[in-house]
Amino acid sequence: MNLSYKWLKELVKIEAPPEALGEMLTSAGCAVEEIDVVGGDHMLVAEVTTNRPDWLCHRGVAHEIAALTGNPCTFPEIRLREDGPDVMGLTSVDVEEAAREFCPRYTGRVIQGVAVKESPEWLRQRMEAIGQRSINNIVDITNLVCFEMNQPLHTFDYDLLKENRIVVRMARNGESFKAITGEEDRLTDRMLVIADAERAVALAGVKGGANTEVHEGTTNILLEAAWFQPQQVRRTSRATRMDSESSYRFERGIDPGMTERASARAAQLIAELTGGRVAKGVIDTQSDLGQPWEATMRLSRCEQVLGIGIDKAEVVKILAGLGLEVLDKGEDLIRVTVPSFRQDLTREIDLIEEVVRVAGYDRVPVRVAMGLQASHETPDVAGKRLAREVLVGLGYFEAVSESFVPEKWLARVPLSGKEEAVRVLNPVNAERPLLRTSLLPSLLDVRRVNRELADVRLFELGRSYNTGSDVKERSLLALLDDGGIPVVRGALETVVRQLHLEGALTVQAGVTDPRFQDGSGAALHVGETCIGTMGLVSDEEAKLHDLTNRPGILEVDFGSLIAQSRRERRFHPLPRFPAVKRDIALVVPESVQWLLIEQAVNECPDRMEEVIFQSVYRGKGVKDGCKSMAFTVTFRAPDRSLTDVEANGLRDAIVEHLKARIEGAELRQ
Repeated sequence: MNLSYKWLKELVKIEAPPEALGEMLTSAGCAVEEIDVVGGDHMLVAEVTTNRPDWLCHRGVAHEIAALTGNPCTFPEIRLREDGPDVMGLTSVDVEEAAREFCPRYTGRVIQGVAVKESPEWLRQRMEAIGQRSINNIVDITNLVCFEMNQPLHTFDYDLLKENRIVVRMARNGESFKAITGEEDRLTDRMLVIADAERAVALAGVKGGANTEVHEGTTNILLEAAWFQPQQVRRTSRATRMDSESSYRFERGIDPGMTERASARAAQLIAELTGGRVAKGVIDTQSDLGQPWEATMRLSRCEQVLGIGIDKAEVVKILAGLGLEVLDKGEDLIRVTVPSFRQDLTREIDLIEEVVRVAGYDRVPVRVAMGLQASHETPDVAGKRLAREVLVGLGYFEAVSESFVPEKWLARVPLSGKEEAVRVLNPVNAERPLLRTSLLPSLLDVRRVNRELADVRLFELGRSYNTGSDVKERSLLALLDDGGIPVVRGALETVVRQLHLEGALTVQAGVTDPRFQDGSGAALHVGETCIGTMGLVSDEEAKLHDLTNRPGILEVDFGSLIAQSRRERRFHPLPRFPAVKRDIALVVPESVQWLLIEQAVNECPDRMEEVIFQSVYRGKGVKDGCKSMAFTVTFRAPDRSLTDVEANGLRDAIVEHLKARIEGAELRQ
């Protein structure tokens, strides 16, 4: 925002030179970054924060200076002489139903018999002092009022308006528009336009149209002053790549209560400088928009927040200087009326912030001491941290995917009872309208993106969402491994062991899930609780995600997992005697799963400490319809070292037991 030092001095008494004034404003939050000499004036270049659009004009900054110096503001008195015919007989303003949300207030005035010419010297100098180029008296007056009162204005050549009337409406798809700056664009029905009886004559809040531009031959004008919704102006400005001083202000939010006063101020100046006659009255579609509101502040609360006491008289002086009307000054409570140009003041803490900002932050004492309070990790946070550490240590990569997913991904995800996926009414991406109910489709899509890689290992810890009587969130852990079911199950077993749960992970075959290959689905239990399922990706699921391989996948309810009771940690001394390992390769029918072999081995507990799956082999040396499953068994005696003869005997006993338990099983030679 460019500010004229002389202009500010006309609105409020300023004794400080430009440099000191810049420092004063900067300390209050209105950062003056540069001061330039322009003619016989000084231009202060200020950086205005988005929450203070009232600083985008001299009137707003004058209020700030009044609060900082204690000097009152003196604004130009509006004495509008309306000596023309009634405005209702000259024009009309129709705001269509679809546009009312985006333009609740629109005012129109008609000024007849104007003479468009060069601006007087004082007006040209004022424009130059704030970095604006003088155009003509009409344009310069609207710019003057904009920079004085923060109300963008626009003037139409009244005689070029079809039927001499204004229609505020949404644009028609494909409608052509040419701005006064020469830019052209095709509009959409999401853009707000100001139109006459036939065509768009302005992009609301952004640019005026070339078809009704005021020129040297213009004699009658229609003066527009309106309030447009900031989001609508921003959307139109970005879509058309057009911007202006007007759109910059409308996007940040202007004072809805200033609309009619700014229109009257501009009409008065136009009449004085062009010799025009202002029509009687003004068309105003919502004159009550922009009413002030009340707010209260307790002095005791102010002292509690700031750590210092500020005298009540000083607080009242600061608030009054900012343009707030003090209604009640009780012993502790101060009640004020907030004008509509301060949309940011709605709460008690807002008033306290204004007081300390003007009084000076340097008055707030610095406290070096800092209170610290130890906090404990919740089981959920600790469990997730541990799970991540374990899985990364096993060679897995963590995936982080979107919560929004396509409908086709969830069509195959089973839900229980009356549960269903949560549909988003205004999705960011129309192709992803649902919140996920499972992490597995997202992991499979990540695998698709990395399909040129081999031996991929992925996991994700995230939330799923589904709805019944209300929306439910669950914390899930999903794993994907090209190594297949045994490997992905082993990873989960490692996580469960590291969590030191009371129950061990057990697997129950026979789960039917359209995402799993027939016969591969299994339920996962810890103790009596079913925590999830696992299986091999089915052909249909692989096709859905454009995969050429079928990795093993599993998904567990992580919240249910960490809710299981924990084992009491006990110290076990390191074994005194070494372990002996024996590898076994067992040829079994193709239908036999590792789970069955593992259960059978565990039925031989004599000195057996651990059984670990190694690999599956199909090919030369193994007859058709069979496969070789290799695993390692660890033996250890608590009181001595086992001999090779003893270890071989234990291995042979296990092999014989497997042959008896599994039909067709035999030791691979």
